[in-house]
Amino acid sequence: MSALKVYSTSVTGSREIKSQQSEVTRILDGKNIKYELVDISQDNALREEMRAKAGNPKAIPPQIVNGDQYCGDYELFVEAVEQNTLQEFLKLA
Repeated sequence: MSALKVYSTSVTGSREIKSQQSEVTRILDGKNIKYELVDISQDNALREEMRAKAGNPKAIPPQIVNGDQYCGDYELFVEAVEQNTLQEFLKLA
């Protein structure tokens, strides 16, 4: 399994979070980039881990991490896709 993790939640009332999560996974799948989906709704420790890595106690999914390196949130991900710098954003380049 790759070191790339996408923190997400399967339990949310927010349409925005659901659509952001599916867009991130759709783009990664489309580019054949391997990642692990981490569902923070299953365990509070995972939510705390995500927030610690993001350096934000209020961080919400999706958050993207490569190993111990925090990549960013949805807005930064989309910006990287638009600027064609996704490999650098994901710390793969």
